[in-house]
Amino acid sequence: MILILAVVLFSLSLASSGYTHQSDHYFNIVDEAGNIVYITAWEMQVGDECLTADNKRYQVTGISGNTAQAKFVGEINLSQYLDENQKSSFWWAALTPSVAEAQSSGKVAVYHTHSDESYVPTEGEESIFGNGGIYKVGDAFSKALRAKGLKTVHSTAKHDPHDSMAYERSRRTALNLIKKEQPEAIFDVHRDAVPPEVYKGAVSGQEVSKVQLVVGKYGPTGKQIEDYALQIKAASDKQHPGLVKGIFFAKGGDYNQDLHPRSMLIEAGSHTNSRQSAEKGVTLFADVIPAVLGKTGANPANQAGAAGIGTAAAGASGATKSIGWIIGLLIVGGAAFLLISTGSIKEAKAKLKQFATTEFTNFFAPRQSRRKKSGDDREDKK
Repeated sequence: MILILAVVLFSLSLASSGYTHQSDHYFNIVDEAGNIVYITAWEMQVGDECLTADNKRYQVTGISGNTAQAKFVGEINLSQYLDENQKSSFWWAALTPSVAEAQSSGKVAVYHTHSDESYVPTEGEESIFGNGGIYKVGDAFSKALRAKGLKTVHSTAKHDPHDSMAYERSRRTALNLIKKEQPEAIFDVHRDAVPPEVYKGAVSGQEVSKVQLVVGKYGPTGKQIEDYALQIKAASDKQHPGLVKGIFFAKGGDYNQDLHPRSMLIEAGSHTNSRQSAEKGVTLFADVIPAVLGKTGANPANQAGAAGIGTAAAGASGATKSIGWIIGLLIVGGAAFLLISTGSIKEAKAKLKQFATTEFTNFFAPRQSRRKKSGDDREDKK
């Protein structure tokens, strides 16, 4: 009985973690007409959602074998996210000093929950225990980020085996990176497990493996991470159209994204694509990150197509504009109150002058006297 219960709990943990990525097990998400709209190896649950490459959103309503039926939710206009300037991150930064301090670090952390993930055309195997080809993809991503002027730290910590507890093991790695390095963003780099054509494509004149973003919707930070993912796709669509194949929203997972407001899980191609094509894909993806973080990068010319998120072309951020409006309203309200209370502009000016020359001075005078008196008292006691 205990053994059966343990097996059941283990099976449930696999479903909730999104653990699958087996070469013979992936899902086709189909719309109401039976058309395939999305393909991924992430384990499906009713309520999961996806955003396609052309920004159509679907929600899973039923599952039969490897087919997930979905309803069309709507088409998302991502242009609004080009003007948000990380709005979803501001509230968290205010509540988490360590995150706020990291906002100017210009540092990006990279790690790999699934250390074994590899690319069959290159490595000959889809899984190499503790030394997967995914590490070299992470190296390529880190190198490309550094070329854009960002600092990077790439963790090669191993979290094998590839089971339901891998995210628990990698959580310690992510926490250590966040505490020690104070990164502005952190990426968990994976690869998918679907047929090669799902990720294969020509982007910005190059044959590459595309990138998928994965958002864990479980927990209180799901909406903020979702907005962050949409910001990334908006910037990517603007600079490298077609590079982000889509976003998968997992209802039952969080994938350690509760640890940082700019935490993202990305899939760089599939096990059926070559590792070199995945490296090309993440190199293009790195072009997008400085704009998302509000950094100009080492090569401003490469950012010309990405003006929007956090760049000078985007103007002041939403938070800055809000503060400006509040200050402006206080000034206007104070002036109106002064005018009403005095009865005329002349009297208002006189009152304002009196405050500036007399009352304002007297406001600080007692403090100076107290400081002087305290000093005299200390002298008296000597």
